Amino acid sequence: MGISSYSYSFLFLLFVVVIPNLEAYIAEHDEYWKARELEAIENLDKAYHPNPEEVVRHYNDHFSRTMLEFYITKRVLAESKNGPCEVTNPVDSCWRCDPNWEKNRKKLADCAPGFAHSTTGGKGGEFYVVTDPIDNAAEPKPGTLRHAVTQTGPLWITFKGSMTIKLEQELIVTSDKTIDARGANVEICNGAGITVQFAKNVIIHGLHIQHIIPAKGGKIKDGENHVGLRSASDGDGVSLFRATNVWLDHLSLHHCVDGLIDVIIVPLPLPFRTATSLTTTM
Repeated sequence: MGISSYSYSFLFLLFVVVIPNLEAYIAEHDEYWKARELEAIENLDKAYHPNPEEVVRHYNDHFSRTMLEFYITKRVLAESKNGPCEVTNPVDSCWRCDPNWEKNRKKLADCAPGFAHSTTGGKGGEFYVVTDPIDNAAEPKPGTLRHAVTQTGPLWITFKGSMTIKLEQELIVTSDKTIDARGANVEICNGAGITVQFAKNVIIHGLHIQHIIPAKGGKIKDGENHVGLRSASDGDGVSLFRATNVWLDHLSLHHCVDGLIDVIIVPLPLPFRTATSLTTTM
């Protein structure tokens, strides 16, 4: 189950419907998860767009303008060694040519295209710098990625430097988070993948996700004040389950046992209610 189990290159807006296990790997569906599920159903209704063709048309127009500017720039560069910053897609045109982008990281939140255009991630919160690649599924230490993504409230998560993170169990990302790996080579590999379940308003940018394998399940930190019991995961790179306003951008994914990305929505029919965009993902 998933888009592909091998390296795959695409640029598109995603609205996918898959029928999964309704519990989605929650071994103990306690009051915490019941409350999150009810909130997720409300968010799905809010994310509904009555005219999806309009969203696609607007994105296509934006893409066409960007590519026209790109080819004009290429022509200028062919005539001169000095030229403007070169971008090849609408997302990069939004922030990459700013020489001070690292001082204005949150500008990325204004760049989400398509169905996820209103996604802001952790823009309204503080910065959280990941300094430690070690993972502990049930008791994550401050400074680790798992500790960051399970905090309550918005956070803009960055990395002190390049690192390789081997996840013991699936990484469960809570609402209003941005994982921003720009400026570092951050690999999620040789362990479990990333899950966004019953959550909203999440941006994941710039991670290298590879060689993801199933995890056996068990106790996993899934909220600032909650540790839940999970069943075995499938081995997907990224799984979205009843998640809304999610933007996955500039991700590199390959060699995930089950699939690269799963976008799962139940009950049916709920087309166009994911408010999810995948852009320049490899």
